Amino acid sequence: MTGTAARVADAAARLGVALVPGTARADGSGWDFSVVHVADEDGTDWILRYPRRPEAAARARVEARVLARVRDHLDVAVPRWVVHEPDLIAYRRLPGVPAGAEDPVLLRYRWRIDPVAARREYLAPLCGLLATVHEITDVAGLTTRGVDRVRERLSADLDRAETALPVRAEAVRRWRRWLGRDRGWPPHPVLVHGDVHPGHTLVRSSDAKLIGMLDWADAEIGDPSADFADMCFAGGAAVLDAMLAHYRARGGSVWPGMREHVLARCSFLWVKVGLRGLDTGRDDLVATASRRLRAPA
Repeated sequence: MTGTAARVADAAARLGVALVPGTARADGSGWDFSVVHVADEDGTDWILRYPRRPEAAARARVEARVLARVRDHLDVAVPRWVVHEPDLIAYRRLPGVPAGAEDPVLLRYRWRIDPVAARREYLAPLCGLLATVHEITDVAGLTTRGVDRVRERLSADLDRAETALPVRAEAVRRWRRWLGRDRGWPPHPVLVHGDVHPGHTLVRSSDAKLIGMLDWADAEIGDPSADFADMCFAGGAAVLDAMLAHYRARGGSVWPGMREHVLARCSFLWVKVGLRGLDTGRDDLVATASRRLRAPA
């Protein structure tokens, strides 16, 4: 029995559901979880998530609390876990398709939709979701990272990257100016999803309408701009500007200097990727991040 088949058989026993091994498809693209897509005998699709490291399993416990907190406040679907154990999370697949997918080598997003053209169907409800999530300032058991703590953490990441990665001196100076000034930082910490990008947003194939949001494992009480940085990276300034407009219209707080702050976080993503690669033994992530960090701004 192959590894995937064994996983499907084990999950079927735990779920009490007749999963069909022949429908199983392994997806190893996730940084923290490996995933198996599989259907049962009734044609229902299931998602089986397996943490790659103990810390991913620990974050899943936090994710469960966040899902319970936000589920009844959102207009889109989020996962409802049927099995949640240290080595397995299983739930029925949500409807829709990802708005885009990440190239596992280049770490660039390929959009399935045109996010700006579909701004009313996609970006507007996404920003409404973020505005709702960002109204929450506490979740039981969830670590709160005040703005100063966020800055300290990013500064520590930059210190480490300066010695461990090929970061250009000009970029280091620019990021230190960003981290050192008060303007542009949010007034207070809020609940953030922490990993908002096209692959975690589910849309309806017929009209690109946002209908689901996946993977809340990086949620924390912290800097709300974190929920705009990956979308800016994926879609550029046009997507960011549209999101800020819709976010404000949906009741989100757009503070002075927020746009520049998000752009700074977006440019800092390759530092995070490089350090994640070092911490997880992913030489491919380190190599890709190093190429980007050596390139001119």
